[in-house]
Amino acid sequence: MHLAFYISSHGYGHGMRASVIGNCFSEKVTLSIKTLLPELFFKKELSRQFSYYPARFDCGCIQTDSVTVDIEKTVQTYMLIAERNEAMLGQEVAWCKKNGVTGILSDIAPFPFEVAHNAGIPSAGISNFSWEDIYEPYVQVAPEFSPCFKKIQEQYRMADLVCALTPPNPMKSFRRRITIPVVGRKGVDRRGEILACYNIGAGKKLGLIYTGDFGMNTVQWKNLGNFGDWEFIGLYPLPGNPSNFRLFDKRDFPYQDLLASADCMITKIGYGVYAECLINGLPLVYLPRENFAEYPFLHRSVVAWGAGYCIPRKEFYNLQWGNVLEAVKTTPKPGKKDPSGARICASEIETFFNSR
Repeated sequence: MHLAFYISSHGYGHGMRASVIGNCFSEKVTLSIKTLLPELFFKKELSRQFSYYPARFDCGCIQTDSVTVDIEKTVQTYMLIAERNEAMLGQEVAWCKKNGVTGILSDIAPFPFEVAHNAGIPSAGISNFSWEDIYEPYVQVAPEFSPCFKKIQEQYRMADLVCALTPPNPMKSFRRRITIPVVGRKGVDRRGEILACYNIGAGKKLGLIYTGDFGMNTVQWKNLGNFGDWEFIGLYPLPGNPSNFRLFDKRDFPYQDLLASADCMITKIGYGVYAECLINGLPLVYLPRENFAEYPFLHRSVVAWGAGYCIPRKEFYNLQWGNVLEAVKTTPKPGKKDPSGARICASEIETFFNSR
C-alpha cells in the first residue's frame, strides 16, 4: 500500500497529527508526504521512512495575527490556488500513477480528492474540520468566492471516507465518515529534569506559553513578572524579555514531555493544542478565536472537559491572568484522556483501503 498524504501548510497542527497517525501505520504502508511544511519537521516527528515532496494545494486562512483572519485575502489567495490546481490536475494524476500510489489521504485540502477520483484510487480525509466549514461564512463577505466554494464541496463529495477527529465540525459534504477519538502525542512527566535544566525553583508553578508562528507581539509580556510564583517557558522569544520566562529548546526535551510536566498551557486554541492538553492532563488557558468555525466546537468541548480557562482577548493581551492562574493552582489537574486515537485512525484507514 502506497499512500500519498497531502497535508495543509496552514499550521504545524496539521503536520503533527499527520505524523502521529503516520507512525501508527503498519510496515506494509509506504508513505509519501506532500506539503510546504518543512521536511525537517517530519524527520523529527515521524519514526518511519517517508518520501517528501514540497507542494501546496490550499492556503488555509490568511491571518493578521494568531487569532484574526483576513477573509478577503484568504478567499483571493484560495481562488488563485484553485485555478492553479485545476491546471495541474492531469500532472498530479500522472504523478500518482507513475509512483504507484494506491490511496490518497488529505488533511484537509479538497483538491487531492479530485486527484484520487481521476486516478481511480480511493481517498480519505483526516481532520476535525473541513475548509467547507471554515469558508462557508466567507461567501457572504465575498460573493465572488461562491463558485470556488461550490467546487470545494464537489471535491469533498469525491472522497470515499473522512476520519472525523473528536470533536468534529459538520464536514457536511463527505459521504461517509467515522468518528475517531482525540489524536495527539503522549508525553512523559520529566518535571524535575526540566526544572533543573532551566534553573527553575522546585516550588514554582510552570506555565507553557505557545504563541504560534504569527506571534502575539502586542501582548504585554513584560508583565509576566507580576506572577512571582510562576515561571514560564516557550519555544519563541517574547518581547520585553520578562525575567521569569525561559526559552525552550526541543533538543533538550521532546515537546510532549513539556506538556506532560507543566502546570498549564497558555495559547490560542487549535486542535493540536486541545488534543495534547487532554491526552496529557494539562489545563488550558486560551483566548477566543474570531471568524474560525473550528473554535466553537473546540471551546464547547474544553468547557465540557472542565480544565479550560477562556480569557477575553483584551484581558489576555493586557495580561490580566491573575484569577485564572490562581484557579489553575488551586484546582486538581484533570485526568488524562486515552491516547489511542492515532492508532485507531491508522487501523481504520488501512482496513478501508484494503477493502477497496
